[in-house]
Amino acid sequence: RDFAENQRGVTYEEILMPYLRGATEIDIIDPYVRTFHQARNVMELLELIAKSKPLEDEVFVRLTTIQDEDPNRAENQLKLLVQVKNAAETLGISFDVKLDDTRTIHDRSISADNGWRIMLGRGLDIFQYVSSDAFDPANRNQEFRQVKAFGVTYLRV
Repeated sequence: RDFAENQRGVTYEEILMPYLRGATEIDIIDPYVRTFHQARNVMELLELIAKSKPLEDEVFVRLTTIQDEDPNRAENQLKLLVQVKNAAETLGISFDVKLDDTRTIHDRSISADNGWRIMLGRGLDIFQYVSSDAFDPANRNQEFRQVKAFGVTYLRV
C-alpha cells in the first residue's frame, strides 16, 4: 500500500493492527527511534496492541534500534526508551530494547509470531510534525495528522 504526502486519515489501527492482533511476540526493527516523537510513535503502537489483547494476556515486544551517535542525544534517547518500557508494563506488555551495535540495520519492519511481517518504508515515523498544543486534535488522534509519503508491504510468512 502506498500513501501520499499530506494524506490524512491514516492510523496505526488501520495499517498495522489487522496484522498484529493475536500476536504474543512482536519484533520491531527501526534504526531511527531516537527522539521524543519517535518514542511516542512506539508508545502509541503499544497502546493499540494493549487494547487489542485480553487484559490478562501478556505480549512481548522487542524494539531493535540504533543508539544516537551524539552522547547527549543518546542519553535522552535511552531515557525516553526507559519511559516507554515502564509505561508498557502498566499495559501488560513486556517491552525490551536491543541496540544494534553493528550500526548496520537500515530496513524497517515488524514481525509477529502470528505469521505476519510488515515492511515499513519509513518505520513508525510516518506522521508530519504535530504541535504540542493540547487543543490540537492531531496531537491526540492519528486520523487528523498528515503523513509523509510512505509505503507498507505485508508478507505472510
